Amino acid sequence: MSVAELYQSANVGILGGTFDPVHHGHLIAAECVRECLSLDTVLLVPCDSPPHKPKGAVASPAERLEMLGLATRFAPQLKVSDVELSRGGTSYTIATLRHFKSQLPQTRLFLILGSDAFSEIETWKDYEQMFLETSFAIMLRGGHALHEVISRANRRLAGFLSHAPHVDSPVAGELALKSGSKIVVVHVPQVELSGSMIRRNIEKGRSIRYMVPEAVLEYINNRGLYRGD
Repeated sequence: MSVAELYQSANVGILGGTFDPVHHGHLIAAECVRECLSLDTVLLVPCDSPPHKPKGAVASPAERLEMLGLATRFAPQLKVSDVELSRGGTSYTIATLRHFKSQLPQTRLFLILGSDAFSEIETWKDYEQMFLETSFAIMLRGGHALHEVISRANRRLAGFLSHAPHVDSPVAGELALKSGSKIVVVHVPQVELSGSMIRRNIEKGRSIRYMVPEAVLEYINNRGLYRGD
C-alpha cells in the first residue's frame, strides 16, 4: 500500500513475519490487537530473510505477498506492506520502524509482537533504540502469564520505564516508557496454527481447509505450494 493511504491514520500497528503462508491465526491476532488498542490500521509486513530463523521462507516473496493480499482484500483496516521485501537481505525490525517513522512522522506506531518474541527482544539488532522510537503491543497467549511478561519487562527494561505497570481494560496491562511510548499487553485468542504446521499438512497430503482463508487455500492449490516435490 502507499504511504499516502496511511497519512490519515493516527495509530498504526506493525505486525511482521514470514507469513509462509498467512493463516487465520495471523488475521485473528491482528484484528484483536487493532480492536483493543483502537488502531486505525494494522500493517502486515512480510520479511525477506528473518535473522532469527535458520531457514528462510519456502514460498517466494512474490507468492507470500500475493497470499497476504488475498487474505486481506475484504479487511480494509488490515494492509500489506512490501517494505522489507523491496529492501531485500536480512530483515531488521529497527530499519522497518525507522522507515515508517520517517514516512509517517505524525503517526503513533505500535510494534506488535508475541510474548515469546518479546522475551527474546534483547537478541534483536539495536533493540535499545526500539524503546526510544516506538510503542509495543505484546500479544499474551497460552504459556505466558501476564505477571511473567510484566515482571520480565520491569527487570530487563528498567532503564526505559517511567513508572510501574497498571491494569486497564480492555488491555491486560501497560508500562509507560520514558520516551513517551508504552508497552501494552493484550490478550489474544490462543489459536494453535503455524506456518510450519500448515506446510507439513500439505506435504503429507492432509487438509488445511479452515486454517487459511479460502482464497489463500485456492492459491496454494493452484500453485502447488509446499508439496515437497
